[in-house]
Amino acid sequence: MTENLLIAGAKDSAMLHRIKATAYSWLDHFSGRRNALIGASLTRIVLGALGLYYYLRDYFDRSFLWGPEAVWPWQNFTDGGSFSLYSVSKSETWFQLVFHSGAVIALLFMLGWKTRAMTVLHYVFLWSLQQRNPILLDGGDNAAAIVLVFFVFVDSGSRFSLDSRARRKKQLKQSAESMRYRVGSLLHHAGLMAVILQVCTIYLVSGMAKVQGERWQNGTALYYILRVGEFGWPDVNHFLYEHATLIVVMSYATVFFQLAFSFLLLKRSLRPFAVTSGILLHLGIAIFMTGLVTFSATMIGLELIIMGDGHYQRLAEKARELFEKRGNLLPVAHAD
Repeated sequence: MTENLLIAGAKDSAMLHRIKATAYSWLDHFSGRRNALIGASLTRIVLGALGLYYYLRDYFDRSFLWGPEAVWPWQNFTDGGSFSLYSVSKSETWFQLVFHSGAVIALLFMLGWKTRAMTVLHYVFLWSLQQRNPILLDGGDNAAAIVLVFFVFVDSGSRFSLDSRARRKKQLKQSAESMRYRVGSLLHHAGLMAVILQVCTIYLVSGMAKVQGERWQNGTALYYILRVGEFGWPDVNHFLYEHATLIVVMSYATVFFQLAFSFLLLKRSLRPFAVTSGILLHLGIAIFMTGLVTFSATMIGLELIIMGDGHYQRLAEKARELFEKRGNLLPVAHAD
C-alpha cells in the first residue's frame, strides 16, 4: 500500500514538474521575443489613416457636423453622459482647438512618432469626436475605438515608423534579457490576443445573427442588401443581384466564412487564407456598399495583425521573385 502511494506521489510530482516546465517554456518564449510586429505596424498605419480621414473628410463642414451648434443638438450630446473633450466648453475656439489637435495626433499616430503616447491620445480624441455626433458612426468607428484600448499595450511602432527610424539612427536596441523588455513583450502579446479575439467576436456574432435570419437561410439576403439605395452603387449593383445563383452562393459563403473564421486561425498555415478571404469580403462590401467604406477599411486593417512576421516575409520574398522574373522577361534593347 505504501509502495503504491509512493509511486502515485512520484507520478504526480513528475506531472507537476512537466506542467511547470511547459509553463516556464511558454513564458520564456512570449517574453523573450515579440511576434507580429509587421502586422501590428500595418494595422497602426491603417487605423491612423482612417482616424485622419474622419477629420479631413468633412473638414469644411466640421462646425455643422461636430461643433457647438452642430446638427446633433448640444443638449442631446451632454445628456448622454459619455466622456468627451468637446463637452468641456461650448466655445467655438475650444472646439477648433480640440478638433485640429485630434487631426494632428491622428497623423502622428499613423507615422509612429512617440507611438505609445500617441495611441492613448488618439483614442481619447477619436472617442471624443465620435461621442459628439453618434449618428455619423457606421460600426467601424466602434471597432476602432475598442481596439485602440488594446493597442496601448501592443508594440505597434517597431516597424514603418518614425520611432523605429530614430532608434536605428541612435543605434538603440533593448536587451531581450531585461525585465522591462520581457514585461513589455508579455503585454504586447496580450494586446495582440485581445485584438484578434475582438475580430473573431465580430465575425462570430455576425455569423450567428445571419444564421437566424430567414433571408440568409434561403440565400436571398444579399439580393435585398444590394438593392438598398442608401448604401448601393447605382447602375453597378444590378450586375450582381440579377444573377440568382451567384447571389445564393455568395450569401451562403459569407455565413460559412464568418462562422469558420475563428477556427481557421487555430492552424497557422490557414491564417493567410483566412485573412485573404476576410480582405476580399470587405473589399466587396466597400465596392458594392459604398456607405460602409470606413467599416470595411477598419476590418481590413484589423485583420492585418493576424498574420505573423514570417508570413509577411515570405510574401515579400515571393513578390520580389515575381518582379525579378518579370524583369528578366522584358525585352532588352541592343545598341546597333
